[in-house]
Amino acid sequence: MATRILWYLKEHDGRFPWHPEGRFPVEHKRLIRTVQTIDQRGFYGLLSGTAPADSFITLSSLIGYTERVRFLVPIYPGIRSPRLLAQEALTFDKLSGGRLLLNLVNGQDRQIAEYGFFTPHDRRYEISREFWKLFVDFYEGRGGDYSNTYLDPRPGYDPGQALLKAGPILRDQLYGIPYGATQRTHPPLWGTGASPAGQTHAAEVVDVYLAFLREWDKVNAQTVSAIAVAAQHRRSYEHVGIHGSVIVRRTRSEARAAYYSQFEEIGPDRLAAHLDRQLRRATSGAAGLIDFTAPDEHRARVVDALRAGRLPAIEDLEIEPGLFLGLTEFPQVLDVTGNDFAYYLVGSGKEVATTLNR
Repeated sequence: MATRILWYLKEHDGRFPWHPEGRFPVEHKRLIRTVQTIDQRGFYGLLSGTAPADSFITLSSLIGYTERVRFLVPIYPGIRSPRLLAQEALTFDKLSGGRLLLNLVNGQDRQIAEYGFFTPHDRRYEISREFWKLFVDFYEGRGGDYSNTYLDPRPGYDPGQALLKAGPILRDQLYGIPYGATQRTHPPLWGTGASPAGQTHAAEVVDVYLAFLREWDKVNAQTVSAIAVAAQHRRSYEHVGIHGSVIVRRTRSEARAAYYSQFEEIGPDRLAAHLDRQLRRATSGAAGLIDFTAPDEHRARVVDALRAGRLPAIEDLEIEPGLFLGLTEFPQVLDVTGNDFAYYLVGSGKEVATTLNR
């Protein structure tokens, strides 16, 4: 089976997007040039982030400038109506010729709260199952039944309860959306889930399973477990993939130089300040850079270098052959805890391809 590669499209892009002076200006013309290049170079699709702009609007504006590339749109279930999403998806597919993919994002508590959605993490999995069932029913032309879901119009209904209070059952049977699906059934649902609850949710809902790039034994263990859990639910994934960053050049030395230039650009002082804030958030203020205990030798040397006011050596950033700790524009700018997802594959094209296909 051929490997499918997607480009991560962000409005906040640039050579060093983790600080403002390293970003390109946010311009629609630049996005157009980028997606046209991606379309012409044979990438399977475009993955859009959840912020800062609205992904559906941004990617919809780019449909007419492409011919083949698919659009992977992130969706927080529960933030919008499943019927509204089905209407948006059918419209997007009609305009693009069936090139929509959907990325299921369960979200961080703080992110979700910004939308006025205060449901706890594991409870959101229950809502997500109901949301995506309704979405698929609407997209495929069936009526959606809100009874016994988080949208049940009866007061006092508790999403996730199997039994309802005594009394008449009100069925709000809705009609399907009045034009047909462009894709064979519904847009493929992509998503991840590493915890037991997340893997169960993925097994019940997701079509394409993703694991975040990190040490390969962790990736392998996660994907093997996810496939097994799906089998327990009598389902199998269409594909299994990895979400991570890649730096490729003609030679290994060129790729490593391009990778390390990110650290040289940000400098030790700014990197140390970023990392200190990150660690204080992760530990609720209990530990910062000065008193953090790293989980392994590689990360300990990274922390020691920054404490001493210098950049870590590139050898200390290489966790496994060709796999490096990386920088992102997210709050977890550099993973020294072993729990985040800022990792890079670095090397020549042949080296990276061999790693991905092993």
